[in-house]
Amino acid sequence: MDLHGKTAVVTGAAKGIGKAIAEKLVNHGFNIAMVDIDEENSRRVASQLEKNDVKIEVYIRDLREVEEIKSLYESIIKDFDSFDIVVNAAGIIKVNRFLEVSPENWDAVMDLNAKSLFFSMQEAAKHLIQFKNQGRIINISSITGKSSRPDYPVYAASKAATISVTRSAAAALAKYNINVNAVCPGYVHTEMWDQMDDYYVKNYNEKRGEIFEKMLRNIPLNRSGELYEIASLVVYLALPEAGYITGQAINVDGGTVMY
Repeated sequence: MDLHGKTAVVTGAAKGIGKAIAEKLVNHGFNIAMVDIDEENSRRVASQLEKNDVKIEVYIRDLREVEEIKSLYESIIKDFDSFDIVVNAAGIIKVNRFLEVSPENWDAVMDLNAKSLFFSMQEAAKHLIQFKNQGRIINISSITGKSSRPDYPVYAASKAATISVTRSAAAALAKYNINVNAVCPGYVHTEMWDQMDDYYVKNYNEKRGEIFEKMLRNIPLNRSGELYEIASLVVYLALPEAGYITGQAINVDGGTVMY
C-alpha cells in the first residue's frame, strides 16, 4: 500500500531494529522523523533513505533528558506540520546478574527504556489528539518483558514496563481514535546482542556465540529472527487494516513465548 504523505516518528532509528523499521516505512511511502543520539549513523542512514523520494529529517536527542522531548515534537511539527505514527524503538541493555545490579545500572536502563518512552508517548499523544486522525503509537518491547531474566533483570523490567504502559495508554487514548500497541521481538541479532555475547565471554569464560546457541535451542522454529520480520509487523500496525488492534503486546519470536 502506498502511504506517501504520511509521517512517522522513529526513535532509535540509527541502527538495529529502529533502523530496519525506518527503512521499511520508507519503502511504504512514509516520511520519517529520525530520532537518535548517534549523529554519525543517523546522517548516514538518512542519506540512504532520502533516495526513496520521501522527506527525511534527523533529530539528535538524548531522550533520557525528558525535558528535551517536548521541544523534539515541536521541531518535528515545524518540519512536517503533523505526524501520523510514532515508533518508540530507542533502548539499551545492561547485562548484570540479579545480585550484581547497582542503582546506576537500574537508572541507566529504566531512564531510556521506560521513562523516556512513557513521556514520548505522552507528548506524541497530545499532538495526535489535536490532529484528529487515527494516530498510531507502536512501542518496541521484548519477550523478556514476559519472562524471567536473571542475567539482565533490569532490561526485562523495563520491557515489562513498556508492555504495561502500552496497555494503559491504549485504554486512555481509545476515545481519541489513537491505537497503541507493543511489538515484542525474540532473539534478533543486533549490536545489543553482541554486547551480551561480550559479557558472557569476559565474565563467564564462555565461547563466543555460545549464548546464542543456547537461546536457539529454546526456539521452536530453530532460528533467530530477522530485522525485516520485526519491521514488517510495525508497518502492518501502522496500516488502516490494523485499525481494530490496540492494547496488544505481539510476540515475534519463533514461538519462544506462546501467549
